[in-house]
Amino acid sequence: MTFFNTKKSCFLILIFITSLIACESDSEDTASIPISRLEIIFESGNELDVDEEVSLSVVGYDQNNNIQAINEDLQWSTNNDRVGINQNGKIIGLSVGISIVTVRAGNVTSTLRVVVYDSSLKTEIFVSDAFNFELPPWKILRYDENGQNGKVFTSEELGWPQDIVILEDQQLVIISNLNTNNITKYDLSTGEYEGVFAGGIDGPTRMKIGPDNLVYVLQSSGSGLVKRYQQDGTFVDDFTKIGVPQSLGMDWDSDGNLYVSSFVGRYVRMFSPEGEDLGIVINSNLSGPADIKFEDGGTILVNDREGNAVVRYSSNGSFLNNIVTSLNEPEGLAIFSNGDVLVANGGFGRVELYDYTGKFVKMLITRETISGEELWQPNAVKIRVYK
Repeated sequence: MTFFNTKKSCFLILIFITSLIACESDSEDTASIPISRLEIIFESGNELDVDEEVSLSVVGYDQNNNIQAINEDLQWSTNNDRVGINQNGKIIGLSVGISIVTVRAGNVTSTLRVVVYDSSLKTEIFVSDAFNFELPPWKILRYDENGQNGKVFTSEELGWPQDIVILEDQQLVIISNLNTNNITKYDLSTGEYEGVFAGGIDGPTRMKIGPDNLVYVLQSSGSGLVKRYQQDGTFVDDFTKIGVPQSLGMDWDSDGNLYVSSFVGRYVRMFSPEGEDLGIVINSNLSGPADIKFEDGGTILVNDREGNAVVRYSSNGSFLNNIVTSLNEPEGLAIFSNGDVLVANGGFGRVELYDYTGKFVKMLITRETISGEELWQPNAVKIRVYK
């Protein structure tokens, strides 16, 4: 009886030890399953208000898409200073725009596109209506950020309007006029005409406030040089020494280089921050470029008016893709802080909204009657963000 109990006890001990070894082996096998994919979890989506703080979390997956424990330390980083993030995954919105947040565990990384907005700011949209191009009536329309509550901002002293710039400090709106070779100015609140901002320009088209806080103006005829003005309308100089024929679009990259499109030349030319010619940087997949805009990540969007598309290029000018097609004489272009794109689809008489991938969102502004007026040929669209 004693011998049997001893033998039984040894047998039970052996089973117990074997079970422990098996459990340890299973545990080691489970722990050794490598992570092949990470997913960043942002509970409220991907939008963050300025000064708002949110804690991000991470889930790891193996090659079979099963959730696995992450045993490596997480390393967090971001591609710019629009957000701040610590190594615990706590993120804070710092300035309006787009940031790419990256997390790394060992050799595996994951990214999240974060949109920072400022809830204290207001937005409205101005649209230029070229109507029948060289023939009136022309007008500038004003809408809220949703394309609603439209009204005529002004129809006075226009001559085939081309672009709209808002001078916030002076509470003025200036409008370039192709037919009359001048830029006119209006009260921002009432739309009342306040005179000529600048004249003697050979068919002024696109305008923009530059990094030096001067107003840059393109010309569709004459020398084709880019002109600069102080914000009171005082002429400064011809910024460039080489003309861009029938120039219809311009913007700056993050290094301060100016890019100018040539409608008839079917190219985009680059100038240094000092106005030196750096040559043609884009000359492919374009039939007649108009407005151009740099996206937050450094890529370039070009409204190809004759090609009826919005075309995306890399920062070095390489063609990437047509993000929007089947348009009709698209000319004006604007980008919201979240990356969504507004296209003035001229031939169809509407302003359309697309997300940053080129997916159609909605018809933001259509050819509907506004106080007895209609939108016929939108050729410029301007987003105003203000307090």
